[in-house]
Amino acid sequence: MSSRQSRIKIFYDQEVDVLYVTRGNPKYTDYVEYAEDIILRFHPETKELVGFTLIDFSRHFANKESDISLPFNIDFHMFDTIDMSY
Repeated sequence: MSSRQSRIKIFYDQEVDVLYVTRGNPKYTDYVEYAEDIILRFHPETKELVGFTLIDFSRHFANKESDISLPFNIDFHMFDTIDMSY
């Protein structure tokens, strides 16, 4: 299974109110703060987006329904234009 076809893994850490979304198995990554409370994680060699972290998850979704229907698609290619030349 190629990285573009890897399963999406979602983990919510209630103690720190953080949602982790990862394509494939979690691994060491480079990262960039995309926006307040959003961290994008990239493969260190290919710079391919492999996941993101949403800090203060419940604050962002406080007025939303608690049920989330799965499966859903995440277009990781929407972040391909982010400058990773740091």
